[in-house]
Amino acid sequence: MGCLEIKHLRMIRAIAETENITKAARRLFISQSGLSQQLKDIEGKLGADLFFRTRKKMVPTPMGKQLIKTAAGVLVTVDDAELEIARAVSGEKGELKVGTQCIFCYKWLPHVMKQFQAKFPGVDFEIGNSVNPAEDLASKRFDIVITGARGDDEHCTYTPLFEDQLVCIMPSGHPLSAMDFVRLQDFSRYKLISHAERELNKFYQFILKPKGIEPQRLMPVGAPHAIVSMVAAGFGISVFPAWAVRTTLASNGICARPITRRGLPLTWNAVFLPGANMPVFQNEFIQIVGNLNAADIAAIPDGCPGTA
Repeated sequence: MGCLEIKHLRMIRAIAETENITKAARRLFISQSGLSQQLKDIEGKLGADLFFRTRKKMVPTPMGKQLIKTAAGVLVTVDDAELEIARAVSGEKGELKVGTQCIFCYKWLPHVMKQFQAKFPGVDFEIGNSVNPAEDLASKRFDIVITGARGDDEHCTYTPLFEDQLVCIMPSGHPLSAMDFVRLQDFSRYKLISHAERELNKFYQFILKPKGIEPQRLMPVGAPHAIVSMVAAGFGISVFPAWAVRTTLASNGICARPITRRGLPLTWNAVFLPGANMPVFQNEFIQIVGNLNAADIAAIPDGCPGTA
C-alpha cells in the first residue's frame, strides 16, 4: 500500500467537484490525457474503480465517495499548513523566541521589540534566559540567543552585532577610582557583586578563576539597578558592559574604570541554527539589533520594562 499521494487527493477532489475530466484537467493545469492516465494508474494500484464513466459526467463509486471524503479533510489540513508556512516566511504571521545570556540586554530589548513589532505586527515575541545557547537552539526553546560569549559549536551560526567592553564600577571616592584601570589582581581585595551565581558568572569563570584570583566574596544580586545601588552604598564592586552604566554613573554616585590596561573587549553576537529558509522576520530582528551601537544603547532610557 502507500500508493496515495497528495497530488492524487487533489486529482480526486477536482474530478468530484467538476464531474468532468476535461474541466478537472484544466483546473489542475495538466492535459486531459495525462489526468485520465493518472486516474487509471491510481485505480489500478488501489484495485478499485473510483468513478463510473458516463456520457454526461463522472459519478463517484462507493469507494470513490469514501476517498473523496477523506481527501476533503486531508487537503484542508495540508492547505492550512501551507498557508501558515507562507505567512511565516513572508513575515505576515509567526513566532520569534529570543533568549539572552545577560540580564543587561533587557535595557535595550524593549526598544528593539517596539521597532520589530511595528514592522511585523502579526509575529508573536517571546523572551527568556538562555543558559546553554547550543542546547536551547537545538531543542527549539529559542530561535535566536543574544550572548557576549563566543562559542565553538559547529552547528550554530554566530553573527556579530556590536562591539562593547567590560568595565569595573565602584563608588565615587573608592581606592580603585583613583586608578586609570583596574588590574585583575585587584579583584582579590574586594567583594564582587554579581548578576549571577559563581558557576554562571562568566567573568569569574573565564577571567578570574583561570588566573587563581578569588574575590573576598561573590555576592549574587539579580537586578541591574539593585547591583548599582549596592555598589553605590559601598558593599563591593561589580562588572558591567560599558553601555549598561554609561548614563547612570554620575546620578548614582559611582564611577567606572577599564579592566586591565588594554581593556576587556566584548562582542555581542546573535546565535542561531543555520538554514536556507530562515523566516524573513528572524533575519530582520538580527538586522535591527545589528544596527544598534553602544552609544545608541546607552542613550535608551533606563525606564524600559525589565530594567526597573
